[in-house]
Amino acid sequence: MIPEKYILIVEDDFDLLWLIKKILTVNGFEVLTAVTAEQAILQYSKNIFNIHAVILDLSLPDETGQYVCEEFMKVAPDIPIIVTTGYEDRAQRRKFEEMGVMGYLIKPFDIMNLVELLSKIE
Repeated sequence: MIPEKYILIVEDDFDLLWLIKKILTVNGFEVLTAVTAEQAILQYSKNIFNIHAVILDLSLPDETGQYVCEEFMKVAPDIPIIVTTGYEDRAQRRKFEEMGVMGYLIKPFDIMNLVELLSKIE
């Protein structure tokens, strides 16, 4: 049996989290969620071999998204990570692109663009 491949959504805005989860589920993705960095790291460590990609908000209540991103990449440098943020910051975008993130989306973003990005992952 092939293990499930999950998308881990790390987002502290419950409405946006619900919307992304709903759209991804409708489009055939299995989804795990976290609203804090601590929950994200726990979900990641429990499901590391089954996580296909991560959608990561940069503003979390207990830690920065950058910290979470770095922690994930220490363990799995090739994990596809799409960061989301409410603020345009070109220097920050460049830093994340240099780190190797798959995408950098500024809120509000078109959820179907997110689905399209995730569909490209093999």
